Amino acid sequence: MTPAFFSLIEGSLFQELRVGAISNNLANINTTAFKRDMISFDEVLSEVRSATDFSPGPGRHTGNELDVTLDGAGFFKIQTAEGIRYSRDGSFRLDSDGNLVNQQGDKVLGQNGTIPIQDGHVTIDKDGNVLVDNQTVDKILVVDFQKQELLKKEGHSYYKYEGEDVDITSPEEVGMRQGYVEQSNVNPTEAMIQMMEAYRAYESVQKAIQTMDEITNQLIADAGMMA
Repeated sequence: MTPAFFSLIEGSLFQELRVGAISNNLANINTTAFKRDMISFDEVLSEVRSATDFSPGPGRHTGNELDVTLDGAGFFKIQTAEGIRYSRDGSFRLDSDGNLVNQQGDKVLGQNGTIPIQDGHVTIDKDGNVLVDNQTVDKILVVDFQKQELLKKEGHSYYKYEGEDVDITSPEEVGMRQGYVEQSNVNPTEAMIQMMEAYRAYESVQKAIQTMDEITNQLIADAGMMA
């Protein structure tokens, strides 16, 4: 195969990955706190790169006093059966023991561990303090990462951090809104345009590969006739 043919194959694979990533983004438009994935090609290194866009999505009012959204940087720290995971999904509720948990039933961690909430009026202020009938219970723990690229996606809007604990920090400012949850940061119009562009580029590369294949076959046939 010629270098040009290899370049076309690379281009085809790149556009195929783009289509897959954009399709997944579109499928998660309504997933709470979902972060879109981006595929790019580094021409200098000749390699495909995948990255997650961690910019915040818009807040949606729910009216649930246990729901909170993060304004700005940071992640909630969640205790799961597989270990500590991180999430920006603040759709919270109480389990049968009165602990603050997410929709998967995993415990939301505060500065003192799990957050027990007894009957009463719950207030979560902008700093993350949890109050029941104006009495402070705990403060929701929020962390950030010096190397966000080491956060790996898992299901249920969870992230697993594959870096060192020393890279886990506290945001300079934590802002929370009670009664809101964060929506996906996928812009559906922008994603549809990107999808059409990627699909057209994929089709063009496929046609070019087909044309080169036909030319190569014709040259082989002509060489055979001249032999």
